[in-house]
Amino acid sequence: MTRTTMPWFETLTDSVSALGAAAREARIAHRAAQAAAEQYNLDRLRLLDGAITVPGRSSGVPDRPHDRALFTIGRSHSEHERRMSELYDNTAAAYAYGAAWAIHRVLDGQQPPLVELGRKPGGRIAIPDELFPVPPAFKGLDRWSGLQRFEHARAALERLGDLWACVDLDEDDFPDGFNIADTLEDLEAFPDAAFLYGQIAESALTFTLLEPRHGHQS
Repeated sequence: MTRTTMPWFETLTDSVSALGAAAREARIAHRAAQAAAEQYNLDRLRLLDGAITVPGRSSGVPDRPHDRALFTIGRSHSEHERRMSELYDNTAAAYAYGAAWAIHRVLDGQQPPLVELGRKPGGRIAIPDELFPVPPAFKGLDRWSGLQRFEHARAALERLGDLWACVDLDEDDFPDGFNIADTLEDLEAFPDAAFLYGQIAESALTFTLLEPRHGHQS
C-alpha cells in the first residue's frame, strides 16, 4: 500500500501527529531560547569597566567592549526567544485546534483525510472560531477512559482561550476591561495548556477512530 492509497483515518492521524511534532519541536526550541537568554541577563552579570579608544570618534562616552558584547548577545537572544515564543504559541494552538477539529468531524460521521487550517498574511496559522479558542465538550467519548483528564485539560484551555483570541487584535478592538498587561502571565501559560490539550486530544482521536479502523478491516 502506497501513501497515496492509505485510508483516510491513517492520513488524518498523521496530520494531527505532524501538528503535535511541530508544537513539540517549537516547545523545545522555546525552552532552549529562554535558557540562553537567561544566561545574558544583565542583572546577573558583572560588567567590566575597561574601555578602549576608537581613533576619530568624537563622542565622550567610553567604548566598553564587554558592555557592547553583552548587550549585542543579550539583544540577539531576546529576539530569538520572542520568535520561538510566538512559534510555540501558534503551533500549540494549531495542535489543539487540529486535534479537536479531527475528533469533531469523525464523531459527526465525516471522513476527512487531513486537518484543514488556514494561514494569516504574516504566516501565523489561522484558527477559526468554530472550535477554538474554546473547544467543545465532545459527545461520543463517554466510553473513553481518558475523558476526565480530557475535560480537565479543556477547562484549563477554556480559561485561557479568550485571552489568546485577543493576541492578534488591535488595541482599539480589545474587549471592555481587557488589560493585556494584567493578563501577561496567563498568556504565557497558554501554549503549555494548548500543547497538553493537543496531546490528550490526539489520544482521544485514536479512540474515536477505533470503529472506522475496525470497519475498514472487516
